[in-house]
Amino acid sequence: MSAHIGAVSSVNALIGKVFTQPKGDLAGRLNSRFTVAILAVSSGLLLSTHFWGDPITCWTPAEFPRIWSDFVNQFCYVEGTYFAKLDEQLEFKDETRQRNFINYYQWIPYFLTLQAFAFYMPRFIWDVLASFSGFDLGGCVKYTDVVWHKVRGGNFQGRMDVLEKQVGTYIWDAIRLARRHKRGRMVFYYIIYTVVQATNAWLMFYWLNDLIDSPLYSFHGASVIASLLSGESWQESGHFPRITHCDVPRRMLANSPKQTVNCVLTLNIYYEKLLLFLWFWMLFVCLISSANCISWLMTMCTPARSQERIRAYLACHAGSVYLDKFFRALGHDGVFVLHQLALNIGDLPASYVAMALYNVVIDFDHETHALLEKTGAKEV
Repeated sequence: MSAHIGAVSSVNALIGKVFTQPKGDLAGRLNSRFTVAILAVSSGLLLSTHFWGDPITCWTPAEFPRIWSDFVNQFCYVEGTYFAKLDEQLEFKDETRQRNFINYYQWIPYFLTLQAFAFYMPRFIWDVLASFSGFDLGGCVKYTDVVWHKVRGGNFQGRMDVLEKQVGTYIWDAIRLARRHKRGRMVFYYIIYTVVQATNAWLMFYWLNDLIDSPLYSFHGASVIASLLSGESWQESGHFPRITHCDVPRRMLANSPKQTVNCVLTLNIYYEKLLLFLWFWMLFVCLISSANCISWLMTMCTPARSQERIRAYLACHAGSVYLDKFFRALGHDGVFVLHQLALNIGDLPASYVAMALYNVVIDFDHETHALLEKTGAKEV
């Protein structure tokens, strides 16, 4: 288990380095980092077992030579098996006896791989949409983080001077440049990203349920929990059966009878724990993603809510007549950038950046008005 957790952490770090993404909010990290890492590691381990291990072992009659037994194992692995209680007589009709068909066993590793790609897709979509805004949010977060680590050991005035000259000017120039090229709309793109992320998480959750669904149970996680709490074994419940049945056709001169054999599905021991964990994990991710989407919608679509956190950073300017002008100059995108800085590098550096940006914007406004009065030109 510790090796598995270590592998997940390594893959999580690799994702961050390869795709060079900011940490983002909690929902973004859960979807594009932790869930992707868990699914990728689990898929790799299970896929290696399917290729180099013995995922299925069938009990063949004594007259079967070794090559026949190998054929039966491969046939039952490819065609699939079905669950029937060992103490009950098998039905005569194929459609009746195979009503509890195990359709997920050989596909789990590939299913987890596809889900890993699916959970990263919303982040990829956000990266594409963010590129249309004309503002390099990832570069801004990294640049601010680097500058903050250089100045955080200094005094207040020293920090403010550096952040004002470097980070504040950088962010303000980037916002104005995006506007000049009639781009921007970062908030709109991010709302799309959160909606896609929440929708994708629910789709993956229901896909997981659909994969492991059977006539014996419909809502997998809750059913298994109830079964385990009641002490019901897999022989009775049919949840991830260890022993199943397989009908193998045999070509003979007069007819083609079917040989029914018992098969041991070794990996179902691990599938039960893994898929049960993934069921509850994905449900947790779905709820967090949905709450995150609603939170961002309420925050960024309501100016008072979106500015509340930034106004707290600028408490020393609470009585200033320029505060509302500062927020009008920043616009939704500027406020959004400060929110993202707080999420990625913390409230303390974000508060310093907010104060630095405030000074830069107000100085720029004063210089612009002075220049316009001097030249008599109109503001562009």
